[in-house]
Amino acid sequence: MSPADFGGRSAYEVLGVSFDADTTQLKAAWRRAARRTHPDYGGDVAEFRLVSYAWELVGDPGSRREYDRGFSAAGARRSGTGRPTGGPASGPSAPRPSARTRRTGSRTTGGAGGRTPSGPGTITYVPSLDDEMVLDLARSSQQIHGAPRKRGILPAGHRLVREARTIRTIQTQVLASLPATRLVNGLHLTFGRLNSGAIDHVLLCGDRLAIIGSIQVPDGVYRWDGADLWKGDRRVSPPSLAPAMVALQRAFPDCTIGGFVLVLGPDDNPHAPVIQLDRTRSVLDSEAGFLTDPPAHPLQFGRDVKMFLGTGSRSATVDRRLLARLLGAMY
Repeated sequence: MSPADFGGRSAYEVLGVSFDADTTQLKAAWRRAARRTHPDYGGDVAEFRLVSYAWELVGDPGSRREYDRGFSAAGARRSGTGRPTGGPASGPSAPRPSARTRRTGSRTTGGAGGRTPSGPGTITYVPSLDDEMVLDLARSSQQIHGAPRKRGILPAGHRLVREARTIRTIQTQVLASLPATRLVNGLHLTFGRLNSGAIDHVLLCGDRLAIIGSIQVPDGVYRWDGADLWKGDRRVSPPSLAPAMVALQRAFPDCTIGGFVLVLGPDDNPHAPVIQLDRTRSVLDSEAGFLTDPPAHPLQFGRDVKMFLGTGSRSATVDRRLLARLLGAMY
């Protein structure tokens, strides 16, 4: 999804708020728009996705600054002035009303489980969406939380680009097939003396948590020996997920934890790079032994992660308490 899907509207217009709204006004508008368009409350799925994406663009102060800069430049090009179209001068425009005005069978029912009727794409929220003390409706329904961000004072351009590519891969290869899965980006957990370090990406699906690391390598054919990737005599070690997996297992003892490494090539070819499996080394002395599956290119990575998450007994469930805890660990 991109801003072009807004049909000429700005993210602010999709949320129904003015361009210069403060943080409190913006969040209130987002909550109203999310409740009005949410499918479980009779809203339109497409419009709800637009609302969620608009919030991703402007909900975080850093993301909002980037969006405003890009939107202002685009508006100036369209209007021939230095002022963006759709901004304060033109006034807020409420989102177009949904064509669906009646409640449908997809609405979450009451009760502790909050189960929706059976059917394709059905999601169960535990506890039900009526209980906003655990987590608000909009964040409970949002599939992607957080965005790549700078850590510390060192330059992070390459890492941020790689993380953004990883998020896009997860979105297309995993989230599209498992609608109850939630992606949380940028976590840091401390459990007693255990420190997870920075965790780039975590996927929550029912009672399963998948920790995702990624590396970007030149195109070519690589050999996985059980501990490292090799291209000729050049060794590429996967990122260590062991501290994060141990910390999450201690923090979430009732969850099944998995670890996966996405290997990205220089372009967006989902079949590259080629990775041949040749386990000639023992993983007992390597942190690669914590991985659920070998490092993989985007297509195989998606299959592995979907197999891990989708075979769980609660793969259609969003545990809102677990999600709230993960969101609380975002840095």
